[in-house]
Amino acid sequence: MNVAIIGASSAGLYTAIFLKKKHPDYQIEVFDKNEKVGRKLAATGNGRCNLLNLSTGPEDFNYPLYMEPLLKEYPYSALKEALGSLGVQLVSDGVYVYPATMNANAYVKFLYDVATSLGVIFRLKIKVLDYEGGTPWTLLCGNETFKADVLIFATGGMSTPNLGSDGSLFTTFFRHGYNVIPLKPSLCPIATKEKTKSLLGLRHEAKVTVTANGRLVHEEEGEVLFKDDGLSGIVIFNCESFICRLVGTPEVSLWLDLFPAIHLTDLTQSLVDASSLNPKFFLDAYLQAPLRDYVLKAAGVSLAKPLGKSDLFKIAKAMKGLEFHFDHAYDFASSQVTAGGVDLNDIDGTMMSQLEKNVYFVGEVLDIDGLCGGYNLTWCLISSLLAVKGL
Repeated sequence: MNVAIIGASSAGLYTAIFLKKKHPDYQIEVFDKNEKVGRKLAATGNGRCNLLNLSTGPEDFNYPLYMEPLLKEYPYSALKEALGSLGVQLVSDGVYVYPATMNANAYVKFLYDVATSLGVIFRLKIKVLDYEGGTPWTLLCGNETFKADVLIFATGGMSTPNLGSDGSLFTTFFRHGYNVIPLKPSLCPIATKEKTKSLLGLRHEAKVTVTANGRLVHEEEGEVLFKDDGLSGIVIFNCESFICRLVGTPEVSLWLDLFPAIHLTDLTQSLVDASSLNPKFFLDAYLQAPLRDYVLKAAGVSLAKPLGKSDLFKIAKAMKGLEFHFDHAYDFASSQVTAGGVDLNDIDGTMMSQLEKNVYFVGEVLDIDGLCGGYNLTWCLISSLLAVKGL
């Protein structure tokens, strides 16, 4: 059996290794247009490679009902065992699970070495443009063609195209009859209608609440990073994951509670007490200067005159609900993952195509994506194991 895996992504590497271990007699070739394998994987987790999450649940993905039975079949213990069968050593930092080296480049090299030691063949700097025939299939690669009994597409989405995920094969899939759910950047910064240049580089813990036409969409606590045109940070990335799936063009607001552990009444009294001690600079004990000034402007209060309790209430209210209006998400180049992809209705439970025999899809190329925290690499591993089970 000759198997061609298109894309040396995390899903592609996992599939190649597990399939070769299951079927040592199969000839497995991995095709990638890049000079190196796993380029996007090597950039994950701030270079540390967040592989899994100890608290993974269906709600961490865009289709919870689809993921629920899969996570029961492949809980963390099963995924850890699968990686352990390759010799992968894991460490955790809270709920986040990493390779023991805490280095994404080292992890990619390890997977490559495992694959080559098993006899997996890598054909790099070869761009697959299309495929035709049946069994065997013919891969069309410019002036070259390759034959394979089974095709497995692990080509990813369109995020971080500089690392190879340019989405060039989605038009090919569409021509082959697949329904491609519209692609959108996900897990990326947000540009706001408000001017935030004065806050550039500032970080602050906050509870972020997202509303669409006044309806609650998502809430989460975490560190917000201010950019010159909007908001960033993991908590914002996760909020954007929900925003990108909203239907139509609703009015989207992000409300930042800068002190979520303190009730509005208590925060107001705290400001009253602090202002009596240091009336000219009491707010500096709560907020860095740029954010202090931004909050004062939002509250419509000036420190140029003595402040009454009503003024301090306005400041506390702004600190508990600083509103930003969503303008647009950053582009694919700034996103960690792609929302959309090949429709799940076009594949079966083993990731095999419902339209073409012996054609499989694994990883981000499919319309499954998760929040920040190792969930997307979890999906890459699970989809690979499902495909291998079917083969």
